[in-house]
Amino acid sequence: MCSATEPPSLIRATGGLLKFLEKKRIGVELEQSGVNSPVLNIKSFSLSDMVSIDMNTYSSLQIFQKESHPSVYKSGGSGSKEGLSLFGVLNRTRSVIGRRLMRLWFLRPSRNLDLLLKRQEAVSFFLNPRNAEVTGSLQNCLKNIKNVPRIFKQMQQAQASMTDWQSLYKTAYNAINIAEICRAQKVDVPIFKKISKAFTNDVHHVAAAISQLVDFGESFAQKRFVVKPHVDEELDQRKRTYSTLPSLMTTVAREELDRLGSDVEECSIIYVPQLGYLLALPCTKHMAETKDFTIEGLQFMFMSNNVVHYKSARTRALDVKLGDTHCDITDHETQIMHQLQNDILRKSQVFYAIMDYAAELDCLIAMAIAAKEGNYIRPELTPGNQLDIIGGRHPLQELCVTPFVPNDAHFGGDHTRIKVITGPNASGKSIYLKQVGLITFMALIGSFVPAEKASIGMLDGIYTRVHTQESVSVGLSTFMIDLNQLSVAIRDATKNSLVIVDEFGKSTDTVDGLSLLVACIKHWEAKESDCPYSLVSTHFHSIIREGLLSASRYLSYQTMEVLENEGELVFLYQLIDGHANYSHASHIALTAGLPDELVKRGVQVSKLLRENQPILRVDSTNSENQYKRYKEILTKFLELDLDFDDLPGFLRDEVLQSPSSASDKS
Repeated sequence: MCSATEPPSLIRATGGLLKFLEKKRIGVELEQSGVNSPVLNIKSFSLSDMVSIDMNTYSSLQIFQKESHPSVYKSGGSGSKEGLSLFGVLNRTRSVIGRRLMRLWFLRPSRNLDLLLKRQEAVSFFLNPRNAEVTGSLQNCLKNIKNVPRIFKQMQQAQASMTDWQSLYKTAYNAINIAEICRAQKVDVPIFKKISKAFTNDVHHVAAAISQLVDFGESFAQKRFVVKPHVDEELDQRKRTYSTLPSLMTTVAREELDRLGSDVEECSIIYVPQLGYLLALPCTKHMAETKDFTIEGLQFMFMSNNVVHYKSARTRALDVKLGDTHCDITDHETQIMHQLQNDILRKSQVFYAIMDYAAELDCLIAMAIAAKEGNYIRPELTPGNQLDIIGGRHPLQELCVTPFVPNDAHFGGDHTRIKVITGPNASGKSIYLKQVGLITFMALIGSFVPAEKASIGMLDGIYTRVHTQESVSVGLSTFMIDLNQLSVAIRDATKNSLVIVDEFGKSTDTVDGLSLLVACIKHWEAKESDCPYSLVSTHFHSIIREGLLSASRYLSYQTMEVLENEGELVFLYQLIDGHANYSHASHIALTAGLPDELVKRGVQVSKLLRENQPILRVDSTNSENQYKRYKEILTKFLELDLDFDDLPGFLRDEVLQSPSSASDKS
């Protein structure tokens, strides 16, 4: 039975999941029928606050950007690293858990206004110059917060190494410092309150226990768990005994040598596990066979490497008195280690809280550092669906060029919801489109943004149809990809969505691409106030020249400002109202380095196409001479008598001859 807030489908899905886990559990066939899958906790996760962003958008906006590692030893698929991307710019985390959480924030942008405002409050605190010392201290602590769940798993399997123990101690020690720093701050920052409450005295207990018990110096030297002195009196006594063994064994060996005959010149006492203490004598010239190994008062054990080993009364006494001292010490320390391990595992819950909040703290500090270096501002987040950006900058492009020209973006309210942007190639259209998308995305993860001022509403989705650097080919396959991307935006975008379309239709026939683009814009325009915020760039100037889109209060045209000076173009990269009349493709081609004669021929062909005139080969004669020759051939052909005249000769001399020969003949 479920409550009103728990729909039946949710209960059914949960039951199906539990049944699946029970079937897939290893060893279930060896358990009793009444044993169920162990469920430690159930957490609810709602999709209502998530912003819809597909992987194409992550790639086209360069939110994530993988590139091959420069090292030849890491050139395989596993050797990729983060390239020039938004994640690479904002990810200044110091810990592994922080980096993982930052990626999760990027994959789950939120429209939960309360959550985003809390993140902004924390970023503002760390961005304040007066708190630089606090921020630095927290960062130094965060880099020592390790992946504790993995360490606990190793402990449960009795496989924890000394590096794991040291990592756990560093985590506990630095967690205590983080908690003390957070409790000392008299500000209303939510993350400080959560840390102050969650980092309980259990952390102090674990850190103190490890510090009092574990001798890390000796542990790493002996490559095993070593307990500090003065922890266990019995253990200390065994270690004192073990430390006196070399001198004791030397004394016993000297006494045994005095008791033996004059033919034995040297001997030693050694210890062999399972056999105990033994008297070792080098073989003499009289020891040729096994019967020669018999010595009165000694029990022959074995011979190895020309050394004969015996048991004597004194070595038996050592066995009784000392026993296996080293193994006893190791066993005793292992027992202490297991007791400490069990005590730590009982208090493990506090470390999971440390992982969660330390990772969050790391991400917030990282965003503050990026905001300081990039001169980002805190955007105003509103529950509505407006989008106003003043002086916006592209967070990646501004790192590559200087100076960067900022531009505004206004949607909703008194502004139109659909913007059609035209302009020459390389004038900044694509950069502007991506810039608006990136600024909006940054606001929806709680980050500060590169702008002079910004007001961002809680959007529910960002949809893009933007070519990436890898997508430079054209043809049917590229056009199909474009259609798939645009169909998602048409199907799923709402009035609270941002849709970015860059040069749709350029991969197919001009008429088809133009028609589909106009149809999509009209589809959104017909929704009126429910139309998504749409940024569309295009080189199809026919949309404007032919008046394919009627005037509407939801639609406006913008272009990138260009100055013409004595045939030269100067790109200002400034967005203005209006539209471009020409693509200036020939100028762009010359700038790109194409030969002059090739560009001139392109202008000529373009003119003929616009005038619906035939396009002739460059090396052909003019059309008038061609028409005259064709007419002469036709006249002569009509005068032929096909029964008597030489038709092959006519074809050879009149039809198949070159145009230049015909001119000479005439």
